[in-house]
Amino acid sequence: MKILSIPLLLSALLYGQAQEPVKVAPGAPAIQAPAAPAPISPDTVVVEVNGKKYTAAELDKLIEMLPPQYHQAARARPELLSQLFLMQRLADDAEKAGLDQKSPFKEQLEMSRIQLLSTAELSDVNNTMKIDQDEERKYYNENLDKFKQVKVRVIYIAFNPTPGKAATGGNQLRTEVEAQTKIEDLAKQLKAGADFGKLAHDNSDDHASAAKDGDFGIIKQDSAYPQPIKTAVFALKQGEVSAPIKEPNGFYLIRAEEITEKSFSEALVQVIEAVKREKFQTWLKGLQTQYNVKIENQAYFAPRVPTPVQPVR
Repeated sequence: MKILSIPLLLSALLYGQAQEPVKVAPGAPAIQAPAAPAPISPDTVVVEVNGKKYTAAELDKLIEMLPPQYHQAARARPELLSQLFLMQRLADDAEKAGLDQKSPFKEQLEMSRIQLLSTAELSDVNNTMKIDQDEERKYYNENLDKFKQVKVRVIYIAFNPTPGKAATGGNQLRTEVEAQTKIEDLAKQLKAGADFGKLAHDNSDDHASAAKDGDFGIIKQDSAYPQPIKTAVFALKQGEVSAPIKEPNGFYLIRAEEITEKSFSEALVQVIEAVKREKFQTWLKGLQTQYNVKIENQAYFAPRVPTPVQPVR
């Protein structure tokens, strides 16, 4: 016998969200969007299930039991609510039979209640955590490195990541060894005093920045660049050039042109999030320390041998 479950219901609702797009033949007149439906009062009957009529308010209450991401699908495809009505009926029958007061269901229901309410409390504390301007300013001043931003120039030397396979467009890229040899030669020229901008203009495979003598713009702590790139950039002093940095498709040489920090106002959203996160973690850690378990009798935690089942005679 198959038992219906909430995951099955939610899967059905999620599947119901993927609807076939409307296809319009070329040259056909545009289809006007339907007018918005008239508002429905809460006491208006909207469905009938198993001989019982449900008002808009009752159906709203039922749909609100679902996670928020499924509300739209439930209203768009009401036939998918059949399983929810069935589950509600089964739950009512279980309560009438007293199953909610029997083990192990009673204990499982209590654990579900504890989990739900504890999660709700954590969310509420986090969302209502108060911070003041002094805390914001203090965090900003003590964590300037987190708001560092570096204006850089870049030389990029590409290589074919799949040797033996032609590059997109039929161009034959260097091998990794060839690219490494070239980037190391460029690094030597820079150490000998060569102009970074000119080398970038003449050699970089990143054509957009090469046209601007390697100008690659500003890299910030939260920029969406690979971590090895950001680690190398933020370790540089102004005017320094990185060692060659290998990435899956090529090697980089990066020069730090100008190092600054975001202003307090520019970093404010980031500061607020960080301070709230730190305060929340401090609060939670303090709460957890109150409930460290101190064992008084180790025997309780010894492995227990299951009681053997007596044969039936």
